[in-house]
Amino acid sequence: MTALSGAHTIGQARCTTFRSHVYNDANVDASFASTRKQTCPASGGNNNLVPLDLQTPTSFDNRYYQNLVVRQGLLHSDQELFNNGSQDSLV
Repeated sequence: MTALSGAHTIGQARCTTFRSHVYNDANVDASFASTRKQTCPASGGNNNLVPLDLQTPTSFDNRYYQNLVVRQGLLHSDQELFNNGSQDSLV
């Protein structure tokens, strides 16, 4: 699962898929959440797109995993890969 999720280093997500994560989860970096809230308001903008990885959005690299370590995974399911569980050592 950890290797497959690495494909999220490239691509975009619609606001509706990550809104709850950036507004409600404690396991997200506050400055990262603030940046994402600028594109994804608390209501509306469901189809707004943002890159899964802000630093290298068009490169297939390990930045996705680096983001998880500093609590900057855009999708809740991605951030759960690095959340004091069995997958942490693989990330």
